[in-house]
Amino acid sequence: MNDLERDLRELLQTKSRDAALTPDAPPKVLKRARWREAGTVLTAIACAAAIVVGSIAGLQALNRTDTTTRPGGPPVLPDAPEGFRSVVLPFASIAYPDDWFLVSLDPASSRDRVLQLTNFDVGTGWAACEQDASLPPDGVLLEVRLGALQEPLPAWPTTLAVVPGAGACGADGVLGASWTASGTAFSALALLASDAAQNDIERLEGAFASLTFPEAAPQTEEFLGTSNLVLDTADSPVGPVALYAFEDLEDGTERGSYWIGIAGLAGSHLSGASQISRDPPLFDESVTMNLDVWGGVVWGDVAENVARAELRTVEGATFPATLVQLPESSAGGQAVWGIVEGTTADRVTTLLYDAQGDVLNDYFPIAPRVTIATGEDPEGGPWELYLETTSDGTGLGFTFTTAGGGGGCCLQPLEGDFQLDGWGSGSGEPSDITALASEAVTRVVFEAASGVEIEGSVYPVPDETLGIPQVALVIVPSDVPLEGDLVAFDADGNELGRELITASIGEPPGPTPEIDAVWTLLRSARDAIGLWAADHSGSLESFSLEEARSAFPEIVWNASGQGKPVPHQVSIRGIAPAGGSELTGWSGWTLAIVSTTPPPPFHTYCIAVNIDENGGGNFRYGIQDAADYTECRGGWPELG
Repeated sequence: MNDLERDLRELLQTKSRDAALTPDAPPKVLKRARWREAGTVLTAIACAAAIVVGSIAGLQALNRTDTTTRPGGPPVLPDAPEGFRSVVLPFASIAYPDDWFLVSLDPASSRDRVLQLTNFDVGTGWAACEQDASLPPDGVLLEVRLGALQEPLPAWPTTLAVVPGAGACGADGVLGASWTASGTAFSALALLASDAAQNDIERLEGAFASLTFPEAAPQTEEFLGTSNLVLDTADSPVGPVALYAFEDLEDGTERGSYWIGIAGLAGSHLSGASQISRDPPLFDESVTMNLDVWGGVVWGDVAENVARAELRTVEGATFPATLVQLPESSAGGQAVWGIVEGTTADRVTTLLYDAQGDVLNDYFPIAPRVTIATGEDPEGGPWELYLETTSDGTGLGFTFTTAGGGGGCCLQPLEGDFQLDGWGSGSGEPSDITALASEAVTRVVFEAASGVEIEGSVYPVPDETLGIPQVALVIVPSDVPLEGDLVAFDADGNELGRELITASIGEPPGPTPEIDAVWTLLRSARDAIGLWAADHSGSLESFSLEEARSAFPEIVWNASGQGKPVPHQVSIRGIAPAGGSELTGWSGWTLAIVSTTPPPPFHTYCIAVNIDENGGGNFRYGIQDAADYTECRGGWPELG
């Protein structure tokens, strides 16, 4: 090893852990549990939500807010000639070829390195001169770091100069420079492989010459990995924003986990990351957002069959979204992201289209949420009762502001005076019961089996076209089991209706004995899966046909595939980790269970089951011969 190679190895060597997320990641994890909702400030909170019943937790995401005021002028974004991209990084700004690979590095954990630029795929970072990591035959590499290589130090700008010697780390040529900018010492090294094209060498020198340095650093919100591959850049009303990917090698899994993040200028509050799903997302369930009063940024990963995307607010405004291919050396697949401007709404749908122009989303909000009532519960805190209009129809929803919520679809005109809508309960949180009521209903009471009576409230429905004059809400303290009766009274105290509240709440018999038998069987299977998950730390990872048969032999289970439902049996289909949205399950696991009546004719029904990480259940119902959770939806007929 010659002196130059020894010096370069010392200068560029990086431990493999330097490419990992710092070990303090768990406190930054944000569990979302609302429909694409985000606030001005996203912090580490735990939420729960329900579509029909149960509680669900959220997609893993990282979000930070930094209100530190930094002195100095605004960052300078270098001019980007055709084929180049300009980006603002924490310690420098640079324009570089848009088909090259730029990595923003955390100097605290990357031996003072601040950026790395290569013309070859480095994934989320390349450790030059380490463990036989040599340049490709036509490769070029530029690294910029804090600290000088030699004295005296000229002021920026400066030029790269040839460093005597060759052959180090697979490089045929080595260039270097040291300088000061804004009172800080910097240095750079460039490695040129033997077959490097002259055009690539000139482009590397052009990228180096474009560097600008801030008066105060860092000039951006925090990049959340220690080694972050820049994927794209965009402008926003609060300045340029970078989209990047990083790998967490310390999450306890064999290959680590990959994340997609955003970072805006310091003070913009644009900082966050969402975990790339291990299974390709079907719709926009892996998309998250950071919103503010001016608009915000939406980002995440989507399936390969997505050919076009756009962002749509519930007010009806649309904004373009960009698809970005993820390098195979990192996660593969593709990212989607975009900027929303001029809206204060807390929900944005990422509409995805295939190559034929067909919408891939299963359903999504198409109108602003309509608030029916708000209040504050001594235990659960602030709450909202609302109508949610989606592409499927209008449903009734309930949420605790600090703990999430959800609703079902779809409401049908009320027949009679009183009808149960549904209930939701979270882990250690109050439960909620909702019902539909005529104008004659003035009082609703939950008469618990324990003898406790809990008064509810009745509220008018703002949308007369639904044919539902009023809705009732009862919030039940967490220490009161949901066993008893929900009773409606008129102004004279006469009982107008009574609904039984049990484990089979709101589940009327089927319209025929044959259909009722299928409904009863599927409900029993649904409850059995929930019990099994509760005994296995809220996970379905080891749930299987054999487990189901062993634990619940009273139910006849099978693994028949789509198109082969079996009468009097329950088919288990599509057990998979949840993708992270209210549409496909926020967290935990999802599956579908299917059964059918005997012929003639066949009447096939399904229940989509999501079990969150705490064992809470979230269920959807459908009349499909569903292959998995996402295909079962729409409700059962005759359920109102």
